[in-house]
Amino acid sequence: MPTETNIYPVSGLSKLSVQYSVYKIIGLPPGTSAYHGNIQMLIDRLSRLLKAPVTTIERDGARHIVIPTDAGIPPHVKLVAMVVTLKPTGETIDLDFNTANDEYTLLRQRFLQFSIQSPLHGRPMLWQPRAGQAFYAKTPNRSFENIGLYHGVSLRVVPSPTGGWGLCIDVRSKFVQTRPLQQNLQPEDGKRLVGRTLVYRFGHQWFEIGFQGVADFDISHPLIAEDGRIFCLLEYANFKSRKPVPDVVANLDPAGSAIFYRTVGPELKHAPAGLCYLVEDVHTRDGARLQSHAILEPEVRRQLTEKFIDDHLKRLQLGNVELSVSRSAVPGKGKRFWIPSFEFGNKHILALSGKPAIGTRVRIEELGKKRSELLADQRAGFHDRTLLGRQYLVLPASVANGFGDQFKADLQKIVSGLYPQGGPYDPEIITYDDLGAKRSFIGQAKVIKQAMSRAALRPGNALVMIHSLDHRARMTDQLEAMIVKDFPVEFELVAAVIHTDTARGSYHCIERREGPIYQVEPKRKRRFEAYLRNVALSKVLLSNRKIPFVLEGQTRADMVIGIDVKQNTAALSLIAQGGRIAHCKTWSSRQREQLSAEQVANYLVELVKLEAASFKTRPRRIVVHRDGRTFPTEIEGLQKACALLAQAAIIAADFDLTIVEVKKSGPVTLRLFDTIVSPDHRRRTFNPRVGTWEALSESEGYVCTTGQPFGRRGTARPLHAVRVWGTMTIEDCLSDIFDLSCLAWSSPETGTRLPVSIKLCDRVLFEDAADYDADELNFGLDDQGEVSA
Repeated sequence: MPTETNIYPVSGLSKLSVQYSVYKIIGLPPGTSAYHGNIQMLIDRLSRLLKAPVTTIERDGARHIVIPTDAGIPPHVKLVAMVVTLKPTGETIDLDFNTANDEYTLLRQRFLQFSIQSPLHGRPMLWQPRAGQAFYAKTPNRSFENIGLYHGVSLRVVPSPTGGWGLCIDVRSKFVQTRPLQQNLQPEDGKRLVGRTLVYRFGHQWFEIGFQGVADFDISHPLIAEDGRIFCLLEYANFKSRKPVPDVVANLDPAGSAIFYRTVGPELKHAPAGLCYLVEDVHTRDGARLQSHAILEPEVRRQLTEKFIDDHLKRLQLGNVELSVSRSAVPGKGKRFWIPSFEFGNKHILALSGKPAIGTRVRIEELGKKRSELLADQRAGFHDRTLLGRQYLVLPASVANGFGDQFKADLQKIVSGLYPQGGPYDPEIITYDDLGAKRSFIGQAKVIKQAMSRAALRPGNALVMIHSLDHRARMTDQLEAMIVKDFPVEFELVAAVIHTDTARGSYHCIERREGPIYQVEPKRKRRFEAYLRNVALSKVLLSNRKIPFVLEGQTRADMVIGIDVKQNTAALSLIAQGGRIAHCKTWSSRQREQLSAEQVANYLVELVKLEAASFKTRPRRIVVHRDGRTFPTEIEGLQKACALLAQAAIIAADFDLTIVEVKKSGPVTLRLFDTIVSPDHRRRTFNPRVGTWEALSESEGYVCTTGQPFGRRGTARPLHAVRVWGTMTIEDCLSDIFDLSCLAWSSPETGTRLPVSIKLCDRVLFEDAADYDADELNFGLDDQGEVSA
């Protein structure tokens, strides 16, 4: 079946050329921890100031700024606590666009990206939430009561697999309220909106802002100084808008409320509440309710892309040069990795090809179902055969008094069926008093800790059921964060958290002659059993480090290290011998994202030494999967760690280190599609088979870890991988990522998008990096309004 990409060729580039000037950066020492962040800030500020595509290149081992020669240059640029001077070197770079692969590829790409998007900013029917994000039409594609669904496209210039340059186009969706905030919005009402995203319709220009609060003045208050005048918000909106102004501007009430927000930097800005519209995303109730309508099948995604090309990309005027984007996508090479074979307990093999001596052969369409069935099959079962440790089930009194015993019995049945070799799963129930305490973070946290402190606890695992608390969109559930962070330290318990909602909505009480009992409602039984199975796998067995299945064979790398950093917590995972060795550990870090060389070296050496005794041979090919961006200090630290481990004879002396950035998301995603052309020349578009991959260059590629035959709704989103260090081929890098994604331990039926090297880091970071306000718990107001110490 032919494969297509979502890359569309750009024509007219033979007539395009540009000259860049090179500048030395003075006043920004490269040895500091903030160096790379300041470089990016410098690029961003210059690009906005000059309205030009600014970037950097290497000269004599140092970063230099390059700016289009006709854009001009400011002599000084102010950054955080410093001023940078740009000194001309006298060097210029003349670029044409007849080639896509030489030392100036990234410079060409930066210029084209800026230049192709620039004409779209002037299109009155389009809006862009923020720089670099998708372009949306101002008319929603669909409406749901007072919420509009907008489909837009993100654009990224890339070297085309067939030569030249192409535009990677990906459809995005956004829900926005169709009615603005109340014009007389009060400060008290605004408190519930803090942190929410708004679309600010500033005349004919729309963009997103983050709500901070309601100002103590109205929109007729003098506020903005410009052109020798002082404007109020009402005057300013009319003054800056193209005429005629939109009706929402014309109808503003002078006594209407002003809200304040921040964009880039610490400066507060203001807007009329009547021009701001709430964005509804997956973190809000309405956004979550409507999210299924934003899931697009491949055929619909293709149609929306082609319509945007026809409407906006057929003719792009760049000065005296006209570019055009084709509506015929670049074909893919159709390369696929085979799904690996799996080993379960009792050395039972599940394979898609060949005849395993002990095991099962299945068609690819049956893989997920069979993988799930084998976990409960006595001939196979979990690969891990060790006993479970001490287990606790922590329940609120309202649950324990009602369906608590039945929930425990139902969970016991599922866990014991999946993992009989672990011994009977019989968790000790600990009850906390949620009846007399307020169902707030402080109220629930205190009674949970009191109950745990009174219990005679031993080290082990705890499954804790809590009430869902109201917390703002995108804000951490503080109660869950407290439990997973504090239980290991205070009670020597590895904790996992579930919520009361699903169980409470599934059980109902039945009065019988022998007494009342709780049962799951028949219409909810199937869904609730699936929920319990997920709890058993993810919250009980995986929390106890019980591995369901492993790869029968080996990966190309002898040892894979996963790295991620979130909210001042670093996570490193180690995967070896096809998943038979799997260990993940976290460390607190002063840095939010970037790790120092010393940190990386120390963490990696510590992690590898924990598993060194399990290695059958000394690992030689070491591959690192870095979630997101790899910083130069981290590369330095990884090299140092490998050298130390080689000196200690833990890894091979001739080790080969490769570092790969695994990018889970980005402004634009390359998509791969399988296509069929019918006899009447009608084309149909489908998701690709899992394992389909495409290389964009020798160091960059994509691999489909989801797709057919796993019947998920929507369009498969391939994983993006970039080799930033080492010699392993991009094909081998992608192959390992795919094989490790097949270790779908938490969802064997449907598979998982991420390799287990990254998935394990995600799992522990969701728990260990989750944050809560300890001062609020220790010194905040208790349920009687008194200060607690």
